[in-house]
Amino acid sequence: MKKLLSTLPLFLMILGCTQAPMATDPSVLSSKTEAWEAAFNAKDIDALVALYTSDGRILPPNAEMASGGDAVRTIFGGMIDAGMSGELASIEARVSGDVGYDVGTYTLRVDGEVIDTGKFVETFVRGDDGEWRMSNDIFNSDNPPAAPAE
Repeated sequence: MKKLLSTLPLFLMILGCTQAPMATDPSVLSSKTEAWEAAFNAKDIDALVALYTSDGRILPPNAEMASGGDAVRTIFGGMIDAGMSGELASIEARVSGDVGYDVGTYTLRVDGEVIDTGKFVETFVRGDDGEWRMSNDIFNSDNPPAAPAE
């Protein structure tokens, strides 16, 4: 018993030094998705790149996976250059520790006309700076694939 009582202060000191994981409201991820939509519609490619990790992966429909800031610039810059705008709607966001995801739907337009609708899954990681950045961005169309050329 004496030994137990002598180790109690050490145990309490160690317990006091440990940090509980930072709780996060999953709406922070939905707000990142809203920031993505705002940057895309503002044609602000630098703001889009800043929402991703440096090695963030883009998994677009009918194309190979690409990663990094140059991939974000190429894929979404091409969409912006084609005159696209978009609307995103989050359906579910969850956080567990320093990882989270947001699932939702999108609508793409050119000159106000809907050219595509689909769904997305974005995974996020919280960096050492406490900021959430997208590490994976997969999106795919609700429309069937184009018929093969004859």
